[in-house]
Amino acid sequence: MIDTATRALLSLGCFVGVGSALMIPLTAPGTGERVVSLLALVLGLGIVVGSVAARLLTDRRRHRDDAMSDLNDDVVVTTKENP
Repeated sequence: MIDTATRALLSLGCFVGVGSALMIPLTAPGTGERVVSLLALVLGLGIVVGSVAARLLTDRRRHRDDAMSDLNDDVVVTTKENP
């Protein structure tokens, strides 16, 4: 489920970020439109960075859990010295 959520957030961030990046050159400097475009660009970049970070952390955790599941206790053999 986290894979689907991070993919959806990545798509949303790219949509918002690219859309606002395309609007920045078309708006006049010092206007409210430019400010909204810049804020949308920052928001889109933040969403992309957050989704990539969440994806990397879940992959790292998944690899760690897979490595830990391979560890099995060895059979304890009693020796003659230790009955």
